[in-house]
Amino acid sequence: MIQIQKICACVLAIFIGGAYGGDEGMQSVEIGEESPYRVGVYYYPWYGGDFHGGKYMRARLVPPQYPTLGEYDDREAGVVSQHLAWSRQAHISLWVASWWGPDRREDRTLLQSILLHPELGDMKIALFYETTGRTRSFSSFDAVGPDVAYMAEHYFDHPNYLKIDGKPVLFVYLTRVLSRNGTLGEVVEAMRAAAAQTGHELYIIGDEVFGRPPSSSSALGLLDAVTNYDVYGSMGAKGYAGQGGVDRYYGAQAQWRALAHEAGAAFVPAATPGFNDKGVRGGHEATSRKLHSDAEYGSLFRAMLEQAVAHTDDATGNMLLITSWNEWHEDTQIEPIVEAPPTAVDDSESGEAFSEGLPYEGYGERYLEIVRAAVAP
Repeated sequence: MIQIQKICACVLAIFIGGAYGGDEGMQSVEIGEESPYRVGVYYYPWYGGDFHGGKYMRARLVPPQYPTLGEYDDREAGVVSQHLAWSRQAHISLWVASWWGPDRREDRTLLQSILLHPELGDMKIALFYETTGRTRSFSSFDAVGPDVAYMAEHYFDHPNYLKIDGKPVLFVYLTRVLSRNGTLGEVVEAMRAAAAQTGHELYIIGDEVFGRPPSSSSALGLLDAVTNYDVYGSMGAKGYAGQGGVDRYYGAQAQWRALAHEAGAAFVPAATPGFNDKGVRGGHEATSRKLHSDAEYGSLFRAMLEQAVAHTDDATGNMLLITSWNEWHEDTQIEPIVEAPPTAVDDSESGEAFSEGLPYEGYGERYLEIVRAAVAP
Protein backbone atom coordinates (compact mmCIF):
# COMPACT_ATOMS: atom_id res chain seq x y z
CA MET A 1 0.00 0.00 0.00
CA ILE A 2 2.74 2.46 0.96
CA GLN A 3 4.84 1.58 -2.08
CA ILE A 4 1.85 2.13 -4.38
CA GLN A 5 1.26 5.54 -2.85
CA LYS A 6 4.91 6.48 -3.33
CA ILE A 7 4.74 5.54 -6.98
CA CYS A 8 1.54 7.52 -7.43
CA ALA A 9 3.06 10.59 -5.82
CA CYS A 10 6.11 10.43 -8.05
CA VAL A 11 4.02 9.89 -11.18
CA LEU A 12 1.86 12.86 -10.23
CA ALA A 13 4.96 15.01 -9.73
CA ILE A 14 6.37 14.03 -13.11
CA PHE A 15 3.02 14.57 -14.84
CA ILE A 16 2.56 18.02 -13.30
CA GLY A 17 6.19 19.00 -13.15
CA GLY A 18 7.70 17.77 -16.40
CA ALA A 19 10.17 15.61 -14.47
CA TYR A 20 10.53 18.36 -11.85
CA GLY A 21 10.82 21.54 -13.77
CA GLY A 22 11.27 21.29 -17.51
CA ASP A 23 9.94 23.91 -19.89
CA GLU A 24 6.43 22.53 -19.43
CA GLY A 25 6.84 21.89 -15.70
CA MET A 26 5.50 23.57 -12.59
CA GLN A 27 6.05 27.29 -12.79
CA SER A 28 5.92 30.08 -10.26
CA VAL A 29 3.16 32.62 -10.50
CA GLU A 30 3.89 36.27 -11.23
CA ILE A 31 4.55 37.76 -7.80
CA GLY A 32 4.45 41.43 -8.76
CA GLU A 33 5.92 43.85 -6.22
CA GLU A 34 8.45 42.64 -3.68
CA SER A 35 7.33 42.01 -0.14
CA PRO A 36 8.36 44.61 2.48
CA TYR A 37 9.60 41.67 4.58
CA ARG A 38 12.65 39.47 4.23
CA VAL A 39 10.99 36.08 4.61
CA GLY A 40 13.36 33.25 5.41
CA VAL A 41 12.78 29.51 5.72
CA TYR A 42 14.96 26.85 7.30
CA TYR A 43 16.01 24.70 4.36
CA TYR A 44 17.36 21.15 4.63
CA PRO A 45 19.58 20.02 1.73
CA TRP A 46 19.89 16.48 3.05
CA TYR A 47 17.43 14.35 1.07
CA GLY A 48 18.88 11.67 -1.17
CA GLY A 49 15.76 10.10 -2.64
CA ASP A 50 14.63 7.89 0.25
CA PHE A 51 13.89 10.63 2.83
CA HIS A 52 16.15 8.86 5.33
CA GLY A 53 14.13 5.68 5.12
CA GLY A 54 10.73 7.37 5.17
CA LYS A 55 11.04 8.45 8.81
CA TYR A 56 8.35 11.10 8.83
CA MET A 57 4.81 11.08 10.10
CA ARG A 58 3.09 11.77 6.77
CA ALA A 59 4.44 8.52 5.34
CA ARG A 60 2.77 6.59 8.17
CA LEU A 61 -0.73 7.99 7.59
CA VAL A 62 -3.42 5.85 5.96
CA PRO A 63 -3.32 6.60 3.13
CA PRO A 64 0.19 8.10 3.17
CA GLN A 65 0.74 11.75 2.22
CA TYR A 66 3.85 12.48 0.15
CA PRO A 67 5.59 15.62 -1.10
CA THR A 68 4.30 16.89 -4.43
CA LEU A 69 7.76 16.13 -5.83
CA GLY A 70 7.76 12.65 -4.31
CA GLU A 71 10.59 11.56 -2.01
CA TYR A 72 13.07 13.57 -4.04
CA ASP A 73 16.84 13.85 -4.33
CA ASP A 74 17.53 17.52 -3.63
CA ARG A 75 20.68 17.45 -5.77
CA GLU A 76 18.53 17.25 -8.90
CA ALA A 77 18.40 20.55 -10.76
CA GLY A 78 14.67 20.23 -11.33
CA VAL A 79 13.96 19.86 -7.62
CA VAL A 80 15.95 22.99 -6.81
CA SER A 81 14.25 24.80 -9.68
CA GLN A 82 10.80 23.98 -8.33
CA HIS A 83 11.75 24.92 -4.77
CA LEU A 84 12.94 28.28 -6.06
CA ALA A 85 9.75 28.81 -8.04
CA TRP A 86 7.52 27.95 -5.09
CA SER A 87 9.58 30.18 -2.79
CA ARG A 88 9.18 33.17 -5.10
CA GLN A 89 5.48 32.44 -5.36
CA ALA A 90 5.25 32.89 -1.57
CA HIS A 91 7.57 35.95 -1.34
CA ILE A 92 10.24 33.82 0.34
CA SER A 93 13.62 35.40 -0.40
CA LEU A 94 16.00 33.57 1.97
CA TRP A 95 16.97 29.95 2.53
CA VAL A 96 18.71 29.37 5.86
CA ALA A 97 20.45 26.11 5.03
CA SER A 98 21.36 23.43 7.56
CA TRP A 99 25.14 22.95 7.56
CA TRP A 100 26.91 20.05 9.28
CA GLY A 101 30.52 20.55 8.20
CA PRO A 102 32.91 20.60 5.23
CA ASP A 103 32.28 17.98 2.55
CA ARG A 104 29.17 16.66 4.29
CA ARG A 105 26.07 15.89 2.23
CA GLU A 106 24.53 19.29 2.92
CA ASP A 107 27.75 21.15 2.08
CA ARG A 108 28.16 19.40 -1.27
CA THR A 109 24.52 19.96 -2.20
CA LEU A 110 24.76 23.66 -1.42
CA LEU A 111 28.01 24.20 -3.29
CA GLN A 112 27.34 21.97 -6.28
CA SER A 113 23.56 22.01 -6.76
CA ILE A 114 22.17 25.20 -5.20
CA LEU A 115 24.75 27.98 -5.41
CA LEU A 116 25.57 26.99 -9.00
CA HIS A 117 21.92 26.68 -10.06
CA PRO A 118 21.15 28.83 -13.13
CA GLU A 119 17.78 29.92 -11.70
CA LEU A 120 19.07 31.01 -8.29
CA GLY A 121 18.45 34.61 -9.31
CA ASP A 122 18.20 36.92 -6.30
CA MET A 123 17.46 34.18 -3.74
CA LYS A 124 19.66 34.68 -0.70
CA ILE A 125 21.39 31.80 1.08
CA ALA A 126 22.77 31.75 4.63
CA LEU A 127 24.24 28.89 6.64
CA PHE A 128 22.64 27.47 9.78
CA TYR A 129 25.55 26.22 11.85
CA GLU A 130 24.48 22.94 13.46
CA THR A 131 26.25 23.19 16.80
CA THR A 132 25.09 19.79 18.03
CA GLY A 133 27.06 18.12 15.24
CA ARG A 134 30.04 20.48 15.09
CA THR A 135 30.77 20.79 18.82
CA ARG A 136 30.29 17.15 19.88
CA SER A 137 27.11 18.08 21.68
CA PHE A 138 28.71 21.25 23.14
CA SER A 139 31.73 19.48 24.61
CA SER A 140 34.47 20.57 22.15
CA PHE A 141 34.89 23.74 20.11
CA ASP A 142 38.04 22.88 18.14
CA ALA A 143 36.13 22.75 14.84
CA VAL A 144 34.50 26.17 15.17
CA GLY A 145 37.35 28.34 13.87
CA PRO A 146 38.28 26.05 10.96
CA ASP A 147 34.59 25.73 10.04
CA VAL A 148 34.17 29.49 9.78
CA ALA A 149 37.39 29.77 7.77
CA TYR A 150 35.97 27.16 5.38
CA MET A 151 32.70 29.08 5.12
CA ALA A 152 34.59 32.26 4.34
CA GLU A 153 36.50 30.57 1.54
CA HIS A 154 33.52 28.79 -0.04
CA TYR A 155 30.42 30.84 0.80
CA PHE A 156 30.80 34.35 2.17
CA ASP A 157 31.90 36.03 -1.07
CA HIS A 158 29.22 34.40 -3.21
CA PRO A 159 26.87 37.11 -4.57
CA ASN A 160 23.83 35.23 -3.24
CA TYR A 161 25.15 34.85 0.29
CA LEU A 162 23.10 36.96 2.71
CA LYS A 163 24.82 40.04 4.09
CA ILE A 164 23.58 42.67 6.53
CA ASP A 165 25.50 45.95 6.58
CA GLY A 166 28.02 44.27 4.29
CA LYS A 167 28.64 41.45 6.79
CA PRO A 168 28.02 37.77 5.93
CA VAL A 169 25.26 36.39 8.14
CA LEU A 170 25.74 33.18 10.09
CA PHE A 171 22.81 31.59 11.93
CA VAL A 172 23.93 29.51 14.93
CA TYR A 173 21.77 26.74 16.36
CA LEU A 174 21.18 26.49 20.12
CA THR A 175 23.28 29.41 21.27
CA ARG A 176 20.99 29.31 24.29
CA VAL A 177 22.66 26.06 25.35
CA LEU A 178 26.07 27.67 24.94
CA SER A 179 24.83 30.59 27.05
CA ARG A 180 23.58 28.26 29.75
CA ASN A 181 26.94 26.44 29.75
CA GLY A 182 28.89 29.69 29.91
CA THR A 183 30.68 29.00 26.61
CA LEU A 184 28.89 31.33 24.18
CA GLY A 185 31.58 34.01 24.49
CA GLU A 186 34.31 31.51 23.62
CA VAL A 187 32.45 30.25 20.56
CA VAL A 188 31.50 33.70 19.27
CA GLU A 189 35.06 34.95 19.74
CA ALA A 190 36.43 31.99 17.76
CA MET A 191 33.93 32.61 14.97
CA ARG A 192 34.66 36.32 14.72
CA ALA A 193 38.43 35.79 14.85
CA ALA A 194 38.37 33.17 12.09
CA ALA A 195 36.21 35.40 9.89
CA ALA A 196 38.47 38.41 10.54
CA GLN A 197 41.52 36.45 9.38
CA THR A 198 39.84 36.11 5.98
CA GLY A 199 38.86 39.77 5.82
CA HIS A 200 35.24 39.32 6.90
CA GLU A 201 33.24 40.73 9.79
CA LEU A 202 30.50 38.32 10.82
CA TYR A 203 26.87 39.13 11.55
CA ILE A 204 25.82 36.37 13.97
CA ILE A 205 22.15 35.54 14.54
CA GLY A 206 21.84 33.27 17.55
CA ASP A 207 19.14 30.74 18.37
CA GLU A 208 18.86 32.30 21.81
CA VAL A 209 15.11 32.77 22.28
CA PHE A 210 13.06 30.17 24.14
CA GLY A 211 9.90 30.45 26.18
CA ARG A 212 9.56 33.54 28.34
CA PRO A 213 12.64 35.78 28.61
CA PRO A 214 14.74 36.33 31.73
CA SER A 215 14.83 39.76 33.34
CA SER A 216 18.24 40.31 31.74
CA SER A 217 20.76 38.42 29.62
CA SER A 218 24.39 39.37 29.03
CA ALA A 219 24.55 36.75 26.27
CA LEU A 220 22.38 38.86 23.97
CA GLY A 221 25.08 41.50 23.75
CA LEU A 222 27.48 38.96 22.23
CA LEU A 223 25.22 38.48 19.23
CA ASP A 224 24.14 40.78 16.42
CA ALA A 225 20.58 39.44 16.42
CA VAL A 226 18.55 36.72 18.11
CA THR A 227 15.74 34.41 17.08
CA ASN A 228 14.34 30.96 17.88
CA TYR A 229 14.34 27.87 15.73
CA ASP A 230 12.19 25.87 18.15
CA VAL A 231 8.81 27.56 17.88
CA TYR A 232 7.09 24.40 19.15
CA GLY A 233 9.03 24.32 22.42
CA SER A 234 8.78 28.06 22.93
CA MET A 235 5.02 28.04 22.45
CA GLY A 236 4.57 25.03 24.72
CA ALA A 237 1.22 24.12 23.16
CA LYS A 238 0.20 20.50 22.71
CA GLY A 239 -2.71 19.36 20.58
CA TYR A 240 -4.63 22.49 19.64
CA ALA A 241 -2.80 25.69 20.58
CA GLY A 242 -5.82 27.97 20.32
CA GLN A 243 -5.63 31.71 19.79
CA GLY A 244 -4.58 32.08 23.41
CA GLY A 245 -1.49 29.98 22.79
CA VAL A 246 -0.51 32.15 19.83
CA ASP A 247 -1.12 35.34 21.81
CA ARG A 248 1.03 34.15 24.72
CA TYR A 249 3.82 33.11 22.37
CA TYR A 250 3.98 36.50 20.64
CA GLY A 251 3.66 38.27 23.96
CA ALA A 252 6.89 36.51 24.92
CA GLN A 253 8.39 37.35 21.51
CA ALA A 254 7.69 41.04 22.18
CA GLN A 255 9.46 40.79 25.54
CA TRP A 256 12.47 39.05 23.97
CA ARG A 257 12.59 41.76 21.30
CA ALA A 258 12.68 44.50 23.92
CA LEU A 259 15.40 42.66 25.85
CA ALA A 260 17.46 42.21 22.67
CA HIS A 261 17.18 45.90 21.84
CA GLU A 262 18.37 46.81 25.34
CA ALA A 263 21.48 44.70 24.67
CA GLY A 264 22.06 46.28 21.25
CA ALA A 265 20.92 43.23 19.28
CA ALA A 266 18.22 42.97 16.63
CA PHE A 267 15.30 40.54 16.82
CA VAL A 268 13.96 38.09 14.25
CA PRO A 269 10.47 36.69 14.96
CA ALA A 270 9.67 33.07 14.13
CA ALA A 271 6.59 31.08 13.10
CA THR A 272 5.74 27.46 12.28
CA PRO A 273 2.75 25.64 10.78
CA GLY A 274 2.69 22.88 13.42
CA PHE A 275 4.81 20.04 14.83
CA ASN A 276 4.78 16.24 14.89
CA ASP A 277 8.04 14.29 15.15
CA LYS A 278 6.53 10.86 15.89
CA GLY A 279 7.84 9.52 12.59
CA VAL A 280 11.46 9.94 13.69
CA ARG A 281 11.35 9.89 17.51
CA GLY A 282 8.78 9.22 20.20
CA GLY A 283 9.12 11.81 22.93
CA HIS A 284 6.99 14.84 22.02
CA GLU A 285 3.28 15.50 21.85
CA ALA A 286 2.14 16.95 18.53
CA THR A 287 0.81 20.44 17.86
CA SER A 288 -1.99 20.53 15.32
CA ARG A 289 -1.93 22.77 12.27
CA LYS A 290 -5.43 23.89 13.28
CA LEU A 291 -6.02 26.41 16.06
CA HIS A 292 -8.84 24.26 17.43
CA SER A 293 -10.76 21.20 16.27
CA ASP A 294 -13.34 23.19 14.31
CA ALA A 295 -10.87 25.66 12.77
CA GLU A 296 -9.73 25.53 9.16
CA TYR A 297 -6.51 23.77 8.22
CA GLY A 298 -3.57 26.16 8.32
CA SER A 299 -5.26 28.42 10.88
CA LEU A 300 -2.39 28.12 13.39
CA PHE A 301 0.15 29.27 10.80
CA ARG A 302 -2.06 32.08 9.57
CA ALA A 303 -2.57 33.35 13.13
CA MET A 304 1.17 33.18 13.84
CA LEU A 305 2.19 35.12 10.73
CA GLU A 306 -0.40 37.80 11.40
CA GLN A 307 1.46 38.61 14.62
CA ALA A 308 5.03 37.79 13.50
CA VAL A 309 5.13 40.63 10.97
CA ALA A 310 4.59 43.17 13.77
CA HIS A 311 7.83 42.12 15.52
CA THR A 312 10.33 42.49 12.67
CA ASP A 313 13.25 44.93 12.81
CA ASP A 314 14.46 47.40 10.20
CA ALA A 315 18.04 46.44 11.08
CA THR A 316 17.56 42.98 9.54
CA GLY A 317 15.51 44.13 6.56
CA ASN A 318 12.31 43.22 8.45
CA MET A 319 13.33 39.58 8.54
CA LEU A 320 11.04 36.85 9.82
CA LEU A 321 11.81 33.14 9.86
CA ILE A 322 9.64 30.11 9.21
CA THR A 323 10.40 26.70 10.69
CA SER A 324 10.56 25.17 8.08
CA TRP A 325 10.62 24.70 4.32
CA ASN A 326 11.25 20.96 4.33
CA GLU A 327 11.93 19.44 7.76
CA TRP A 328 9.55 16.58 7.01
CA HIS A 329 10.75 14.51 9.99
CA GLU A 330 9.21 17.00 12.44
CA ASP A 331 6.30 17.93 10.16
CA THR A 332 7.12 21.63 10.27
CA GLN A 333 7.38 21.85 6.49
CA ILE A 334 5.42 24.24 4.28
CA GLU A 335 6.70 22.64 1.07
CA PRO A 336 3.73 21.51 -1.07
CA ILE A 337 2.29 18.06 -0.60
CA VAL A 338 -0.01 16.00 -2.83
CA GLU A 339 -3.59 17.12 -2.18
CA ALA A 340 -5.64 14.56 -0.26
CA PRO A 341 -8.62 14.49 2.14
CA PRO A 342 -7.85 14.71 5.87
CA THR A 343 -7.08 11.56 7.83
CA ALA A 344 -6.24 10.89 11.47
CA VAL A 345 -5.52 7.18 10.93
CA ASP A 346 -1.97 5.85 10.73
CA ASP A 347 -0.44 2.42 10.17
CA SER A 348 0.38 1.74 13.83
CA GLU A 349 -1.32 -1.01 15.81
CA SER A 350 -3.52 1.53 17.58
CA GLY A 351 -4.17 3.49 14.40
CA GLU A 352 -3.10 6.77 15.99
CA ALA A 353 0.38 6.36 17.50
CA PHE A 354 1.82 8.73 14.90
CA SER A 355 -1.11 11.09 14.30
CA GLU A 356 -2.13 11.18 18.00
CA GLY A 357 -5.68 11.27 16.68
CA LEU A 358 -5.18 14.68 15.06
CA PRO A 359 -6.41 15.02 11.46
CA TYR A 360 -3.91 15.84 8.71
CA GLU A 361 -4.80 16.96 5.21
CA GLY A 362 -2.83 16.66 2.00
CA TYR A 363 -2.62 20.44 1.90
CA GLY A 364 -1.31 21.12 -1.61
CA GLU A 365 0.07 24.68 -1.80
CA ARG A 366 -2.01 25.99 1.11
CA TYR A 367 0.97 27.16 3.18
CA LEU A 368 2.59 29.02 0.31
CA GLU A 369 -0.67 30.91 -0.13
CA ILE A 370 -0.81 31.72 3.61
CA VAL A 371 2.73 33.13 3.56
CA ARG A 372 2.08 35.11 0.40
CA ALA A 373 -1.06 36.71 1.86
CA ALA A 374 0.62 37.54 5.18
CA VAL A 375 3.66 39.33 3.70
CA ALA A 376 2.14 40.81 0.54
CA PRO A 377 3.21 44.35 -0.43
